[in-house]
Amino acid sequence: MSRSIGDSMPAPLLVQLARSDETDDEASALLLVTVDDDGAPRVSFLSAREVDVFDERRLSIEVRRGTATSQNLRRGQTAALWCVLDAAAYSIRLKPSEAEASPEDPAYERFPFRVQDVLRDFEAGAPLIAGPTYRVLS
Repeated sequence: MSRSIGDSMPAPLLVQLARSDETDDEASALLLVTVDDDGAPRVSFLSAREVDVFDERRLSIEVRRGTATSQNLRRGQTAALWCVLDAAAYSIRLKPSEAEASPEDPAYERFPFRVQDVLRDFEAGAPLIAGPTYRVLS
């Protein structure tokens, strides 16, 4: 069961989110959960390259412009970023700010976020060994 560990990301999680998996054959993915107009959750798959961490309370995420995820974030509702680290699952509850144009790619927009809460889910008898991964094709 998840339990709150506060309103800031612990140092190991900051390091994990800040690293880029561009050169790995297999890379860790992050899941971004938003809420559609009808109240249904929407899960989006992100690479580490789409997340910029500024400090333990602030980060930004780039999403493709015009997608349902982008529309959900534009409405300003809370989102959650989910990942696995050190045998535990982390859900980072986030509040988005107004979108900005991506300086790297005009097909994307960047959403700044403020961390509202961090949940940690760990079970000693059933440690997680990996989160979602994908293969990087050159």
